Amino acid sequence: MTQPSRPDTLDLVPKVDATKTAESLPDRPDAELLTQALPGIQPRPHHSRLLEWLKATWPELTFHHRLTRSGWYRPGGVCTSQGQILATDLEAWLNQALGKVEDFEQLLADLEIMQPLVTRFNGSTHFFTASYGKAPEACWQLEVEELQEVMDRKLLNGDAELPEDLADLLEPMHPARLDGHPVGAPKYRLGCLTNLHLALEEAVNAPLLQRFFREWQEATGDAVDFHQFWFFQRHESLTRYGVAQLRLQPHAIKARHLKTLPWDLTVEPMALATQLRSYDKAAGYNGAWYFGLVAGNLVPRELAARLQDDWLAEYRYIAERQAALIRDWLHQPYTL
Repeated sequence: MTQPSRPDTLDLVPKVDATKTAESLPDRPDAELLTQALPGIQPRPHHSRLLEWLKATWPELTFHHRLTRSGWYRPGGVCTSQGQILATDLEAWLNQALGKVEDFEQLLADLEIMQPLVTRFNGSTHFFTASYGKAPEACWQLEVEELQEVMDRKLLNGDAELPEDLADLLEPMHPARLDGHPVGAPKYRLGCLTNLHLALEEAVNAPLLQRFFREWQEATGDAVDFHQFWFFQRHESLTRYGVAQLRLQPHAIKARHLKTLPWDLTVEPMALATQLRSYDKAAGYNGAWYFGLVAGNLVPRELAARLQDDWLAEYRYIAERQAALIRDWLHQPYTL
């Protein structure tokens, strides 16, 4: 099967001249510029070209790749069995085709003759951060999607029951899967650009986040880079009155591994101290267990009362400042 033909879009993307002086470049990351430029930057291992472009475009900032989340996909388009692109939107194409014949059975008959193929976009989301101050919220967070169109399935499955409506064509119960052969090269696309300081001013959970940041700075000082261990997801929704609201949700970068660590709060104090040290080692910094208790549901909340009981019983296997955090949390608990 020949690969679907499509125009080379790289030359259509506005190029940013990396030789421009800092004075002539935007003084802060710009979503419109990123939207235009990202598809023209070819993905490379470790995102080297993207990081070079970011540095050339905003020289006062240094972006770091923090995390990649893969395994998601988006619907693609449709092409003929010979590889000619018919449309980039399957649902719109089917609706248009049905509108022309005005009969679903006739549409199926036409599709039987054409035997069109459906594509999908395999996706990954890459998280980058660039700090411009010491406070955790003094940071730009950039989410970049990497999409690659691949062959997904035959539109019709000759071994399954005939579709009864468009929904069966769009989301068949028994799809005739193809081998996932790439249709084109992977492309970057802007996911989201967030100035955490500005977003914090809008977030409905800002008071809790401010406490989280304050406790982080009290516990770690300037010795630990917050964004090496945490990133934020934006959750935008509408209240029942139709008012838009933003919630910023912190996620531990190593959350998948940290969730697998066992906890047993019935053991002796020294054995519990070993569990705390194991968690900190896995997380990468001292006192990580407290922040895993507050955010991400990574640590059992019952740990706080157990640590307080041991502290009052003169078992001092946590630091004084950690004991103070526990006392404050028990007095006024919160979670993110």
